[in-house]
Amino acid sequence: MKESTKKINKRIDLVLLILFLAGSIYFLVEAIVGELIPMNYILIAGVILLLIFILIFVSFRIENMAAFIIRKILLVFLCCVLGFGAVFQGRIRSAFANVDDGSTNISRMYVIALKDSSLENIEDVNVLGYVDHVNALITYSMEQLESYSMENMAYENTDEMLAALNDHEADAVLISDQDQTFEIQKEDSTYSDDYKVIHTIEMTTTTESDVVESDLTEPFVVYVSGMDDMGEPTYNGLSDVNMLLMVDPKNYHVEMISINRDTYVPNSKYDDYPDKLTHLGWDGVEAGAEALEKIFGIEIDYTAKVTFESLIEIVDTLGGIDVDVQLDFCEQDENRSFASSDLICLNKGYQHLNGSQALAYARHRHTAGWDVKGREQAQRDIIAAVVNKLLSVEGALKAGDVLNVASNYVSTNLPMSSVKSFVMNAISDGHEWTFGSSTVNSNYEYLFPCASYTSQDLYAVLLEEEDIMHVHDLYVTMNSDETFNDFAFDLNDMEKYENTFELDPKVITVENYYDTVPTYFPNYLRYNF
Repeated sequence: MKESTKKINKRIDLVLLILFLAGSIYFLVEAIVGELIPMNYILIAGVILLLIFILIFVSFRIENMAAFIIRKILLVFLCCVLGFGAVFQGRIRSAFANVDDGSTNISRMYVIALKDSSLENIEDVNVLGYVDHVNALITYSMEQLESYSMENMAYENTDEMLAALNDHEADAVLISDQDQTFEIQKEDSTYSDDYKVIHTIEMTTTTESDVVESDLTEPFVVYVSGMDDMGEPTYNGLSDVNMLLMVDPKNYHVEMISINRDTYVPNSKYDDYPDKLTHLGWDGVEAGAEALEKIFGIEIDYTAKVTFESLIEIVDTLGGIDVDVQLDFCEQDENRSFASSDLICLNKGYQHLNGSQALAYARHRHTAGWDVKGREQAQRDIIAAVVNKLLSVEGALKAGDVLNVASNYVSTNLPMSSVKSFVMNAISDGHEWTFGSSTVNSNYEYLFPCASYTSQDLYAVLLEEEDIMHVHDLYVTMNSDETFNDFAFDLNDMEKYENTFELDPKVITVENYYDTVPTYFPNYLRYNF
């Protein structure tokens, strides 16, 4: 080999070795800053990379063509692996930083007019109708509208207000997301068919978190609320998916408990009058957590709120998922449009779904015999499909992108430093985790009055005390310090083994219905159980 060729090859190898050294430092720094990989693992990786560097440097003494080629291929490969690993860790770190801390909640009010009206903005309104309730959102909205020259007309309820709008008694009316859902949105149409939004008001509330950071080595419970809305999770809306995650780090187990969205629960925002669980989402995820604590006699440590748009983004980022669809159906699109051109229709069978199709399947519940139980099964199948895709080579390469997408649609008061410690401990322990799942969904579904909507009765589900006790017992078992090896009965003190849990008197169940309902709705004992 010519001397000039050797010099060129040595220079190239030296440049690649320097890049390898830089890539190694970049990778290790990201691992340290990311706080997800145990330090002993990082030290081992650092030692291995140092040994590789020394071996390659020593190999520079070998100057034949084969050595030059092998070094170049090896160095290029290592640089690519380190670069990918560092970037991947950086994306994960960025994803953790992007997660909303749950301290901000946004509620919305809209000024709407008739669809065929000539009004285009708030300045065109002469007479504005509103519901005369003592409500923070209504009060705030009226204050925001004080600068506009218009006459305000108060109405007792939303029905009366909308009637005034349709009769042209009012040019426009002030309506919330909540009223928009209850009063205007129908199965075969949406408010956009008859009304248009000419002005939007947003009220932002910020709360101080009292959550204490920890390494999450003790059992804890997370309430997950899936918002039936598109956009940022800081917005309040219907809580269509409600799940309790009971995490037991000591026994490496997670229990997932799905709770029917229509469950009849006490609503603390209305003096604990009963309401559908999904409605509590209008007042923030904390309202749902309070109700579930009261029902099951448990303590919920953290909350997490996600929006349905995250499912679309995650599935599309993965390039779609494969799901065995269990029925033929048609469903509204992600924008809640029932127009024939927008409907998403799927046939029964194993198939590849994009994000919008996956959301339609996860949301669908109106086919006879499918209902809420079928939808919850569909949601579990979709989660499993997403996990399977992430575990594939194609999905693993997109994991960083998926995490970054997901972080934009998650709001939680779980401290990210605690989550990182939890992940680090899980990696360090190396134990295999087990997962259990159950559904709290009674067959007792009837028309009931609801605290947040008194104009008409709505279908709600009464829980049975057996279901409540099941969840409570899971919680007690998780928090018990006893293990099978040291378990023994104390025959002299059997009372300590009795379950002392007493159902909160504000919780309506199948068993106490006749005793409890008159407290809230006198003369409303119409059903026989």
